[in-house]
Amino acid sequence: MSDRVRELAARQVQLQERCAAQRASVADEVTSIEVRFSSVDRIVGFARGTLLHPVVIVAAVVALLTVGRLRGFQLLGRALLLGAAARRLISVARKI
Repeated sequence: MSDRVRELAARQVQLQERCAAQRASVADEVTSIEVRFSSVDRIVGFARGTLLHPVVIVAAVVALLTVGRLRGFQLLGRALLLGAAARRLISVARKI
């Protein structure tokens, strides 16, 4: 085997070891991110399973119609305002 072939084989082994180390590092980072966002996953699961259920949506519409149009729009406006504030708060919390 020539010296060049041995050098290439050694370089290949080095690169494979470096790739394995980088894969392990990326896997650790992904695991860390998954742990941090586990609470978000639970909230999203709750929202999908409960808040977006057709019965809940129909009940909310009926409640708005029952309370009255003007009062319903006031409640809807406050809900949208609170939702926007919550999104901003979450955004700031993620940056910290």
